[in-house]
Amino acid sequence: MSATGERRRGCPRDDGFTLIELLVALAVAALLAGIAFPALQHRLGQSAAAEARMTTALVLTQARADAIAGAAPVRVSWSAPRRMLLSSSGRPARSLPESVQLEWPTQGFAFFPDGTANGGDGAIAAAGRGSRFRVDPATSRLVFLP
Repeated sequence: MSATGERRRGCPRDDGFTLIELLVALAVAALLAGIAFPALQHRLGQSAAAEARMTTALVLTQARADAIAGAAPVRVSWSAPRRMLLSSSGRPARSLPESVQLEWPTQGFAFFPDGTANGGDGAIAAAGRGSRFRVDPATSRLVFLP
């Protein structure tokens, strides 16, 4: 526009957005974020629970195999302050996500060379979902319960 308020030909409009338009756009963005964030947070919690379940199964299965192959007992314990699963077979410790709660027997799980174990129950919980598991003393197999 010129100083007189007349519009010149060929010049683009430079009106911009009004305050109302910006507030409406911000409200729509906030509404979408309010809907999407809880769903994303729930998915992340489910992912953490699945990761913890797979890690626990891996550590216990490796301990069983190490006990049978090494002809020596192997014990798996849970270090709550460090959030680590520890195996006496010398394998590296495995950590679990912060959002996961793990219920573990105080004596841990012991696997013996003859294919047996001390047995016991445990549970993994995250994002409002949980799963229980059992180590069968006769076969030392890990079973996730429904």
